[in-house]
Amino acid sequence: MSANAGKFDVPAMILAPTVSEMQKHAVDLQEALRTVRESRQVAPVNTSQDTKLSTEVEHHTEQLPTNFTEHSNAEDYEFDESQDFDNSIDGMGFLTADPHKAGYTGPQSGIAALKFLQSLPLYLPLNSVNTPSSLDEDDFPAARSQSMATVSRALAKPRDGSWPLLYNTVLAIGAFVGDSNATKCDIPFYKEARRHLTMDVLEKGSLSYVQAIVIMANYLQKRNKPNAGFILIGIGFSMALAIGLHREFGMPSTSPFTMEIRRRVWWTLFVFVSGAQLTLGRPAVSLVGVNIRLPANLDDQDIAVDMEHLPECKPGPTITSALIAQVKLAKIANAVQVELLTHHVPRYERAVKLEESIGNWWKDLPPYFNQEVNLEPHLELPKRVLLWRSFHLRIVLNRPFLFEAIATRSAISTSEGPINSCLSAADECVTSICGFLNHTDSRKRGLAWYATYWLITASFVQATCYIYSPTHTMAPSWKGHLQQAVDCLESLGSSHDMAFRARNVLQKLLGETCCLPLFLFIFVPVAKGS
Repeated sequence: MSANAGKFDVPAMILAPTVSEMQKHAVDLQEALRTVRESRQVAPVNTSQDTKLSTEVEHHTEQLPTNFTEHSNAEDYEFDESQDFDNSIDGMGFLTADPHKAGYTGPQSGIAALKFLQSLPLYLPLNSVNTPSSLDEDDFPAARSQSMATVSRALAKPRDGSWPLLYNTVLAIGAFVGDSNATKCDIPFYKEARRHLTMDVLEKGSLSYVQAIVIMANYLQKRNKPNAGFILIGIGFSMALAIGLHREFGMPSTSPFTMEIRRRVWWTLFVFVSGAQLTLGRPAVSLVGVNIRLPANLDDQDIAVDMEHLPECKPGPTITSALIAQVKLAKIANAVQVELLTHHVPRYERAVKLEESIGNWWKDLPPYFNQEVNLEPHLELPKRVLLWRSFHLRIVLNRPFLFEAIATRSAISTSEGPINSCLSAADECVTSICGFLNHTDSRKRGLAWYATYWLITASFVQATCYIYSPTHTMAPSWKGHLQQAVDCLESLGSSHDMAFRARNVLQKLLGETCCLPLFLFIFVPVAKGS
């Protein structure tokens, strides 16, 4: 990784390429698409699976070999994230425009979308887009939060040696997500936790160790060490399997309280793993052999260590409501992952079915998840993250069809089908995030991280369309949403550095596109009747 924190290292691009250069890029893209189509023909299509109900998702555990190969060097994906925290890569898998030595990212990742944007004949120079460096590291802050049950002695501390790791990891991520400024006050807590992450951990296995490892993995991703976090969450997942966290147990000594906590931990782990794999474009996790039930829709105060039976689920929102919905969405995301990694450009019928599954998931949400309903802050923010994640999934699922149309110099038809779904999801995502931010003063870094991530996903779809077809009938709408995203990212920048980097990229795209000579646009088709 680069030692220069915040440097946005993108290869220089030519502002106005010649016609021959434009044709050369078109041929390269068409050749890539031909290879993708040939790979589709090698993999057999199981049409019987398409007769399932739209709410069901298929989940394979193996992909048949194809003749498709990645256009890069295998050695380029080795990485080193051992240096101190910086912004040379990002945990969102998006703004690392030069992925050299930054780990493998698949076609679902934002990096792939950014590289496609740079490959367009009308590509723009995105180098010298710098991110303001973070503030100086603060003094080690006092541990102010004493609400953890083990801290307040409501529960016994684990005696397996995991407590220092768990305690300091919770403080680290709490200091990160709860801060409203782009400080480094969380890093001392992380460094203290890391001191307790030794090889001895691999020789032990407990619920508290799984909790600590998974929380630290999520923290590392948010702190722009995505590969370190990915490897660590893999260890946490393996440890969870090793202690049977994925299974239901019914012996008398296993209390309802214990099983309910295990359910919460397992499914939180599953959501984190699924999210990381979709973000980085890596194979989906298998749920084969998993029989543990979903957690109950209950608050912490509804369960107790000595209870004999769990109470009835509450009809209203609780702290587990968003988790339950996240699990159901993550299962669909796994099926999306399988389809995208198998076919790169999904089978049309399968994409429609998966889009339908997401729609049915949305319809089945309880009424308190409606965007017009405002919950208590500790419930509202998880709800928003949940809804924005669903927009992101729709974009990632349908984006290959949009990119295929652009790569083959086709018109962007917005009337129906996956392209329309992709663009609609992007519009809804920007509108939802910016609308929420305009009506709340909350700029906590946890919220800012997710809002930035999904604003980038949506706005880069719109930017790609705007650059490719600036005379399209939808171009004014794309430009308006881009400006809206720029304004929102500006407001998020004080609490999250990556928002400033994304804002700078979008501002450059808007500014440079406006300055392009009109004769360059004659090579771009415009959809008729759209």
